[in-house]
Amino acid sequence: MKHLYCPDEESFEAPALGLEGTEKMKLKLLSEDSVWIELEPGGHTPDHKHDDKERVMVMSGKGIIKLGEDRREIQPDDFIELNANDKHQLINTGNELLVVMCFRNQR
Repeated sequence: MKHLYCPDEESFEAPALGLEGTEKMKLKLLSEDSVWIELEPGGHTPDHKHDDKERVMVMSGKGIIKLGEDRREIQPDDFIELNANDKHQLINTGNELLVVMCFRNQR
């Protein structure tokens, strides 16, 4: 069993991990397939896709998720499941930190 208190985990600026196309984004690597992402107001993830499913849980803040050309508002307690190769991007459109947890490689 692994038990973490997420706020205590070390965070990394996205560019320091080699992620390009980000703005005002920090990550906490919780496990090999689980990530805590913090986006400051105006921040965003890269517009990207994965070769496996991804699940996203919005913990706090507000923003939008861009799925191809479609855009949907997101808020706390929203759960999003993305299929393999769904091109997506998270964008903080609010005035506070947007925090999401992302889970990949789920079987």
